[in-house]
Amino acid sequence: MAAIAHTRIAGAAKSQVQNSSSGPGDSARQAGVSFDIPDLDQHLNGGMWTNALHEVRCSLARDFAGAAGFVLGLAAQFGKQDARRILWVIDPAAPVDSGLPFPDGLSEHGIDPKALVFVRPITLQDALWSADQAAKCSDLSAVIFQVKGNPKPFDMTATRRLMLRARESGVLVCVLRQSGAEEAGAATTRWHVEIMPSRPDADFEYGPGQARHVHKLERNRHGRTGQWTLVWNPENRAFEDVTSKLETTHRVHRIHASAHRPDSPAEVGQVVDFERAS
Repeated sequence: MAAIAHTRIAGAAKSQVQNSSSGPGDSARQAGVSFDIPDLDQHLNGGMWTNALHEVRCSLARDFAGAAGFVLGLAAQFGKQDARRILWVIDPAAPVDSGLPFPDGLSEHGIDPKALVFVRPITLQDALWSADQAAKCSDLSAVIFQVKGNPKPFDMTATRRLMLRARESGVLVCVLRQSGAEEAGAATTRWHVEIMPSRPDADFEYGPGQARHVHKLERNRHGRTGQWTLVWNPENRAFEDVTSKLETTHRVHRIHASAHRPDSPAEVGQVVDFERAS
């Protein structure tokens, strides 16, 4: 975690945001990014827009890892076109249940830990201010605002302001709502993520299959809503649709068998049970 900056006070957060220049987003950052999943892309009219506000929520704290993984996957998809820094602003009430991302997990999602900056203000008001100011900074690739529940200060007006900031700067702004209920907002899309049991893996007999999550598109300003079961492929750095698949392949780098000794124990002779001498 040494490579990841942790900003714990609002004053430091303001300094971090003000050091970034702001300006209108260029046309490349306003294009839609495809999932390469035909049915999903069709619902999104070609892909998700970078210069927009998107919301990803989970109803239960246990599903937060899946929601965070989806947000990181989105940031990685956008990062293929834009390698700038990502700013993650955290509601002070959120880390008690969620913790913080681990560098190895970030790398699995295609995120360079050095490119991710955490902003941890003392109050929710400071967190809202930090996210609002960061959304204006065109030097950033994405802004993630992690909020717990449905706090009153984060209302329709606040989401509309973030939406306008994203539209002006061309920055991807994503609200990561932890343990939150469905709520009206200005987001272009709103997703609900829920964990599912993993399927058996033919290539990894003694371990679990890939983590699967149901991704429900609850709101879509530019198309239809829908639901898909997705997994993250760390090799291709992309989401895969496994809605209709019974099995998935667990893509891990396994250790090769030794070249100097057998890879399985040799058969032993007959086992004799000797009674203990009295």
